[in-house]
Amino acid sequence: MDVRKTVTDAGYIAIGLGVMGYQQTQTRRRELTGKLDTVTGSFNARGREVQGFLVESSRQVGVRGVAARGRAEEQVRTTVSRVQEIGNEVAKFVEPVVGQVQSQLGDLPERVVQAIEPVAARVRELTGSAA
Repeated sequence: MDVRKTVTDAGYIAIGLGVMGYQQTQTRRRELTGKLDTVTGSFNARGREVQGFLVESSRQVGVRGVAARGRAEEQVRTTVSRVQEIGNEVAKFVEPVVGQVQSQLGDLPERVVQAIEPVAARVRELTGSAA
């Protein structure tokens, strides 16, 4: 009977060790699952932070772009207005001068004929031509 009791005790010990091993495995699995959940939570939180940063950055770029566009449009309007003013000022000074030049150019052919006529007469006289 000693052998039978020894085998039975050995069986109980083996079953006890198996149960303890199974419990330890379950405990280790829960610990690892907890760590994985923590890492996953941290990763998701960081992802949300990055996503928020990107959304805010995009919004800021949009706001700055709109502001820059507004400033550029205002500068263009100011420049066009100033160029028109300068054009009007130049026209005030140039138009009278243009009128004077046109008047003098109109008189120019008559003056040239008057200046050349004595020379042409003298040439005809010297060459004996009637032209």
